[in-house]
Formats: sequence, structure tokens, C-alpha cells
Amino acid sequence: MKISIGVITKDFNSLEPIDEFLENASKYNHKIYSVIIVYSHSCDFRLVENLEKNVKVFLVQINDAPEIKRRLIEVGLSAENIEILINCSALKKHGLVPYGLNRNYALIKALLSGSEALVFIDTDVYPRVLIKKDGEVKEKKIDFIGRHLEYLRKEEVIITTSDYSGYYIIPPMSFSGMKELFIGLQKEDAYEFLRNFDQHNCLNLDNDKKRKIFETDKILGGNVAIKLSALKELPPFFSTVHNVNGENVLSRGEDTLLGIKLKKSGKKCIDIDTKIFHNTFGNYPEIPDIKKDKSIKDRFYYTCLGWIGRNPFLNWLKNEDMEEVKNRQKKNIIIGSKAVASYLNDERFLILPEALEISYHNLERVISEYKNTMRAWNDFIEKLEKWGG
Repeated sequence: MKISIGVITKDFNSLEPIDEFLENASKYNHKIYSVIIVYSHSCDFRLVENLEKNVKVFLVQINDAPEIKRRLIEVGLSAENIEILINCSALKKHGLVPYGLNRNYALIKALLSGSEALVFIDTDVYPRVLIKKDGEVKEKKIDFIGRHLEYLRKEEVIITTSDYSGYYIIPPMSFSGMKELFIGLQKEDAYEFLRNFDQHNCLNLDNDKKRKIFETDKILGGNVAIKLSALKELPPFFSTVHNVNGENVLSRGEDTLLGIKLKKSGKKCIDIDTKIFHNTFGNYPEIPDIKKDKSIKDRFYYTCLGWIGRNPFLNWLKNEDMEEVKNRQKKNIIIGSKAVASYLNDERFLILPEALEISYHNLERVISEYKNTMRAWNDFIEKLEKWGG
């Protein structure tokens, strides 16, 4: 199987962690066909030259990808559909690229360049896991590619994925009104985890020898392998940019759509229960302190806005009773936003109820963008199959 590694980043200015993933693959005798780097702002081309000594590299810049455009024209895609798939107006206007479009660039390049499987890694994850041994948390190397391939090679499996070890994206916190906040953010499970933070400091560990492999519809974009021949049965990634009080924010959950649609395809997504290390806040093993560290507080704020930006579309996809869900969220987010603003001494969080209203107001536009993306993507997959055949 021709395996490519896909990396999306704003600025390509470090070989880390790509070099570690390549070393890991080599150690366990896996040949990597190519590395696909999708970037939006800047690139250190000396690093690319360095990387090319060991592996084929495809470098793709958002909104400046003449080779992809030429190939899409060759395949027979209309100018309108090419525009939908590779033009990022949010980058021109606001300097932002939706996560979904970023990942789709890598998928398109992988499909056009002969890859058979694409393994996405994020720039803050590593091919090792955190485990508890002799009462201490330690790092352990694992056969990253091998664990994905063990299941991806099965005919009925089209995606393999897993969660992360490392600090959870929501840092330790505790205040009255926290439950309402997470109900309002549609993250009730997070509240259950946070309730007991004094026992684990929100540090997730790998199950190591007690791995439990299971079927799932929860896909994590930074630890996922996709069998590219299955894309005719799968949708692309999808997410948007939304404006909250004059500030443009990336919505989260570009991988959620895949999970929902996968359920209906009859094919399988397997969680390989290999929680690769995620250096969430960039300073592991330091315990995250949201009250003292402004960067952690900022990240949590934008994460909240990202979830709020995603949720109406997610609920629409799942055929939820939109009015009922919205009313429940609104009631809870009003209480939760005041509580978290007070707890963190940060008035920015008071905007969360308004952000929720804006997000539901934008739903029709988001649905329209999604339908356009789906139409263009399906046309691409169909024409690519004919062209290739």
C-alpha cells in the first residue's frame, strides 16, 4: 500500500514532528511513499530540501497550487467546482483557512499523485504514547504506521483513528456553573471528565497492553489513516469560518462529518486504541494552569467559539430537533458564560450566548457551503475514476 503522510500547517518552519514519524516508520520497516505538506502562510524551503533527501515531498500552498489546478482541469472538473474545492476566500480576506479545506487539499494531492492511503498527523503529535509504569508517567515508542495498517488492510475497514495521550484540550478547572457551560457547548462528556480533574489533572494516558480495539464514528483528524480507494463512499472534510463580534473564528469538528456519514456507508472505522502523544500546550509535562497562563486561556476561548460555530451544523446533520437543542444550549450557555467569565476574570466569555445566536443564524449559509462542497467533491471523485480508468 502506497502510504503518504499528510501535514497541514500555517507556517512550515520545522521538521518536527515529521522527521520523528519518518524515523518511526523506517524503524518498523514501513516505506513511506510521500509526505504532503499543505501550508497557507510561509515555508522554509531549506527544510523541504532536507526532507527530500529521504522521501518524496509534495508541497502545496493554499490558494497558490497551479499544479493541482492544472490536474483538476485535465480530469475534467468545471471552473466552478475547481473554485469550490481549492479557492479559500477566508485566507484572502482574514488570513484564515478552514480546517476542512486544509485537509481536503492534502486528500486531493494524495489522490492525484498515486497514494493509496493518507495518514494525517498534526504538528504537535508524536509517534509515542504516554503510559503509567511503576507509578510514573513515561513515554513509550510504538509502531505507529503498523498499528494503523493492521486494520486498514482489512477490506471492510476504510478509516483507522485513535484519541491522544497528553493533556486534554480543556485544562483543569472547577467552578459553579461549569456543568451548564459544557452543556451549552455541547460537550457534556468533557464535564464528566473535568469533574474528577484532581485525580488526573486532565492528563490522558494510553491503555498500552490493555488496548481495546473497537468500531467508532468518532474520527480525530490528527491521528487518522484513510484508505483513498474508499473516498467514493465518503464525504470530504468540512468546516467553516464564522464572524463573532467583528472577529473571524475557525469552527471546529471538520472530522465530525466523516464520522456521521461513515455510519451510513456500511463500511467500518476502527479505533486502534493507540493514543499518540499530543503536546497540547507545548510545554509538557507542566500541568496546564488556565488562570495563570494567558495562552491557555486564549486557546480555551477560541476552542469554545469553534465548538459553538460547529454545533448547529452538526445538529442539522444528525437530524436533531433544532429548536429544542438550541433552547437547551442557550439556557445553559447564558449561565455558563457568566460563570466562566467570572472564574477566569475574562469578560470575553460573556459573548458566548451571542456567538450561539450568530452560529444558528448562519446555519443556512453553512448548509449551502456544505452542499456546494459535496457537489464539487462528488464530481471530482467521479471524474477522477473515469480519468484513471
